[in-house]
Amino acid sequence: MKTTRTARATRTRIAVSAAALAGGALMVTACGGSSDAASSQSPSSSQASSFDGAYISITDGARGGIAAVEGHKITYINVTAGDQQCQLTTKALDDFKHGSIVKDGTTDKGQYQVLSIGTINDSRTSVLWDDVNGSDQTGTDPGSGSISMSNSMITLGYTFAYSIDQVQLIPADSDQAKTLMAKDCDQHS
Repeated sequence: MKTTRTARATRTRIAVSAAALAGGALMVTACGGSSDAASSQSPSSSQASSFDGAYISITDGARGGIAAVEGHKITYINVTAGDQQCQLTTKALDDFKHGSIVKDGTTDKGQYQVLSIGTINDSRTSVLWDDVNGSDQTGTDPGSGSISMSNSMITLGYTFAYSIDQVQLIPADSDQAKTLMAKDCDQHS
């Protein structure tokens, strides 16, 4: 009888120990998971966002606008170079792809122009721009602007010197963007 009680007690202790270990393992996994999730939401995260990439403007009056998104960072580029529109847009998109955007370029010298760089908030509804007027990228005139993001479009609220309230941008690798780029290139070739 004493052997039976000892065996039951031993089995009970083993079961309790196993449950405790399993619970501890779950807590470690859960903590690790929440840590990863938190870091992916942080503006300094190096993990790719589903919105990462380049977008080109389809809005009349703001054609030549490019937004480059990397996590919570957004760079707004202006390309208005007449005959060089195709070449400079292609260069800006290529520079973004290779991580070498020229931040002090001006369009009158044959360069695209970075109007402003901003930080997108966690809820992806607003951007804090370093230079809301896009005049010198110095960060001396920061301002907030609205943003709306979907898989097919980004819309920026009135932020820059445009008289346009909503600038709509589509992914640069979309069929519609490729058609617009081809049209720009054909017009100036």
